[in-house]
Amino acid sequence: MSTSETAPDPLAARLTAYAAALRATGAIRTDRVQEAFAAVRRDRCLTHFRLGDQHISVPQDTIPTADVLDIVYSGQPLLTRTGAVPSSSSAPTIMARMLEALDPHLGHRVLEIGAGTGYNAALIAHLTRAPVVTVEAHPPTAAEATASIRRLALDDQITVLTHDGYHGAAGHAPYDRIIVTCGIAGIPPRWLDQLTGTGLILAPVAHGGLHPILAVSPDGTAAARIGGDFMPAAGPLRHPALVGRNPAQPVPTKPTVWSTDLTGALDQTAYHDLWFHLATRDTRITRAWMDDDDFDFTAGQLALHDPDHGTAWAQNTGRIIATHPDPGKHLTTLVSAWLDTGQPALPDHTARLTPAPGLPDPLWIPTGWRLPR
Repeated sequence: MSTSETAPDPLAARLTAYAAALRATGAIRTDRVQEAFAAVRRDRCLTHFRLGDQHISVPQDTIPTADVLDIVYSGQPLLTRTGAVPSSSSAPTIMARMLEALDPHLGHRVLEIGAGTGYNAALIAHLTRAPVVTVEAHPPTAAEATASIRRLALDDQITVLTHDGYHGAAGHAPYDRIIVTCGIAGIPPRWLDQLTGTGLILAPVAHGGLHPILAVSPDGTAAARIGGDFMPAAGPLRHPALVGRNPAQPVPTKPTVWSTDLTGALDQTAYHDLWFHLATRDTRITRAWMDDDDFDFTAGQLALHDPDHGTAWAQNTGRIIATHPDPGKHLTTLVSAWLDTGQPALPDHTARLTPAPGLPDPLWIPTGWRLPR
């Protein structure tokens, strides 16, 4: 049963306002994606979530209170599981932007890697009216997604499989679209084998300490699409050899002994543009922070981290600070080159997938990032 065949929704007005607000931010660009967000109830995909120190329950036998609904439909990410295998419902703004970039058409068969709460699969089902397969490696999370999909009466359209997403789901292939909702280190070649000749993979791939979202074509072309970050996948999708440059611990407290002002203030989009570009030019670019109460997280964590020579940060204020002049000067050179080439945006970058060497479970990674002539 599709969402359009169910009884009138008691939250229709709230859902309409929620979808309109996402469109007003620019996250939604098309009528059909707006209609999906106005039709699928996010609260039906959440039985609980954490907000700060609070653990909030979302009842399913009655309409949740207005206070709970205000949070659910506020557009923020919601943490649903903590511990060794965390899970969340991603921010609807990034979900909407990804669905716009995925561009699923009516009749498209879609594979989702990372079921989460089941909400994203339900949105895709509304957009395609075709079979959707979602793969989740963590059994308790898969069970929660299955329950959400049943509550939405979409279990005849959406199949939840419990196994490692590295393998895809060959038994249901081919797919017109594959969408990944967790941070991965590269693309398994078997995903390309399960894709139609005109298909597309949309995936957050490790780059510069974050997981910007890339679009991958069947011929192995990778194009950057959206800046962002995601909870990391487990298992072979995130081999440590490919993500080891992201410091596991904060940088020890050191005085900043070098600084300069360079770009002027950068909004979030421009800051992601800069971050992505710098990481195509120097493998030491990562996300880093200092183990110091005075470290300003709001100024950004874009860093050139060299354990032997110190760390430099390019802040969203336009200021570069460093714990040693050498990384500070080098980072300034990189940022200056970005400015001199016209501040290329994240979506200007393309690459080719090539096999990462020495992995027992093959992954293909983007290499040779380039800009248009």
